[in-house]
Amino acid sequence: MFKQKIKTVYFFIAFVALFFLFNACNSCRKRPFYEADISGIEIDSLRIFRYEEVLFNVNPFVLYEELVPHKEEFYFFLGEGIHDDENQQMLFDYVTDPLLIELYNDSREVWADTDELERSLENMFRYYRHHFPEGEIPAIYTYISGIDYNLPVILEGDTLIIAIDNYLGSDYHYYEKLGIPRYISQWMKPASVTADIVRIYAHKHLQDNSHRQENLLDNMITEGRKLYFLDCMIPHAHDSLKIFYTGSQLSWMENNEAFVWTYIIDNDLLYSTDHNAINKFTGRAPFTSVFSRHSAPQTGSWIGWQIVREYMRRNPELSLQDLMAETDAREILRESRYRP
Repeated sequence: MFKQKIKTVYFFIAFVALFFLFNACNSCRKRPFYEADISGIEIDSLRIFRYEEVLFNVNPFVLYEELVPHKEEFYFFLGEGIHDDENQQMLFDYVTDPLLIELYNDSREVWADTDELERSLENMFRYYRHHFPEGEIPAIYTYISGIDYNLPVILEGDTLIIAIDNYLGSDYHYYEKLGIPRYISQWMKPASVTADIVRIYAHKHLQDNSHRQENLLDNMITEGRKLYFLDCMIPHAHDSLKIFYTGSQLSWMENNEAFVWTYIIDNDLLYSTDHNAINKFTGRAPFTSVFSRHSAPQTGSWIGWQIVREYMRRNPELSLQDLMAETDAREILRESRYRP
């Protein structure tokens, strides 16, 4: 009887060990091929400097006296202009504007702290340092922009500024009042900040290796390279966040990828230089107008993304830097052997 119990215990231990081993192997198999090992990459802890917290808590009637002590810390915003009477008047008008005060107060509810964002960005910049070892980690600031949703994030040299009033939640009342299209405002939420920052860096590295984009294929591959950059920097983020798709749009695109590709080929659009055609397939929109209103937008960008993914999967010796430097869209398409 005792021996039987021992056998049962051993069997249970072996079963548990095999269970965890099996699940560990499954996890390994599910790891995206573009996810780098960053276990050995360390960066200094990030701190986000809250410019709006200083600006909207000074006495506007002694604004100069209260801001001068912060000149060095927020030099990007204040600089030597803080000593100029005209600039002081502009700052006074800014901090006493009722709308901006309301935006600041509302932002405090959503952004009581930036701890989670700092952790997200630390992880992202570890991936960045893996792919670009000489890349600079910027000084990071937040501010109130007056909902400048066309420029939610700005990278100037080694300074990154985040307009946090563009990330107050997709249902924030002022977004609708300002007439911001729903397909844009639905992504104006805290979860989008890191992805938007990565987009800025993708654009920067593509600009460093820019070339003339002549046709739809050029633009599809350029958008695909940007999206693959997001793959590498935030590999655990959902594809929908990377390309601004809702769940239904993502499903539509996955189910109709071959149909969209066939449409582009059959209508001789791949090498079209028509700007309207290019924008229909790669520009942000609620849907792709040549298809139904239930279709996904940016269908050309999605296909360009899958082409780039296949290209990089088939060429594992290539680095992300190599991809950013490669400007021959036809070569990428040919080497990808893309067949949806």
